[in-house]
Amino acid sequence: SPVRTWWDTTSTPTESAPGVHGDPQLVLQRWYTYMVATLTTAMSPASLRRSGPLPRLPPVCAQMSDSAELSYRELQRACKAAGLPAVGKAGELRERLLAGAPPPPSRPEVLEGALLERCLEEEAVQLLDPAAKERVLGYVRALLRYNARTNVYARSSYDKLPFHVADSVTLGLMISEAATPSSSVLDLGSGSGLPSLLLAAVNPQMHVYALESKSRKTRFLAQAGAELRLPLYTPITANVHEFARVSFVDADFVTAKAFKPLPEVAPIAAACVGRRALLHVPVSEAQVRDISLAESQLLRRGRFVYYREAVVPARSLVKRRDFGGGGAGAAD
Repeated sequence: SPVRTWWDTTSTPTESAPGVHGDPQLVLQRWYTYMVATLTTAMSPASLRRSGPLPRLPPVCAQMSDSAELSYRELQRACKAAGLPAVGKAGELRERLLAGAPPPPSRPEVLEGALLERCLEEEAVQLLDPAAKERVLGYVRALLRYNARTNVYARSSYDKLPFHVADSVTLGLMISEAATPSSSVLDLGSGSGLPSLLLAAVNPQMHVYALESKSRKTRFLAQAGAELRLPLYTPITANVHEFARVSFVDADFVTAKAFKPLPEVAPIAAACVGRRALLHVPVSEAQVRDISLAESQLLRRGRFVYYREAVVPARSLVKRRDFGGGGAGAAD
């Protein structure tokens, strides 16, 4: 059984843990770590919500984690049980356990409140007018509620959601500065609505087309767009290549966040647009270094970086549908 296996590995002395054998305190500490980690893994999400947060590791277990008694796998289990990130080197995991950082809340209403508060603290969100700010917060609420039953955003990445919200809002503000009253945006690979829904939340007067291949995600996009009262927000369920074969959008701006490798994005964007457009892609500093992007190709706003490139239609518009205008395209 799992308990028998655990007992054999815990109570048997090894070169790396010679002091465990016959030491009741260490055996008890390992038993606690093992049981909390096992319960966290085995319980269903519904059971976890009903039970509330599991107990945190007591100080004695955190102190033990600083010794050489815990293997790397046990350190990972202890971090998961304490609600801490379980990736990194062994020394980093020990430091996290010793720091005693509070675990993320597991109850939906507490989680929602914590994320909304962190989003409100973002500088980009603070720049918005009250109505736009409420639309941004409404998006976060809608995403958490929908994601509880249908996975459209990785639950393990909720801690990164405020960053992505601020990144998308910043992009929306940048586009609004360069846009005209008739401007429109095409977002490639919209996923959970980052950035397309937030572009529309910041610019409700602008047509935003969200191209996404997975129907479970476009159902969320349509539902959230309706809840946020964004009538000019249009989700499109289609593969980008199939869409480009039969359709195009007369967009002035194209965005793509976590969509494809950067060198592939511009050719896809050029195949999907019906006129010259400006492509904006959020990138990390690591991507800037790895791809050797020139500063002239980048826009920087605070801690956010965006790759920018002008794209022109790469295909004839004849016999292709203008998705925005609804009619057949004309020859160039």
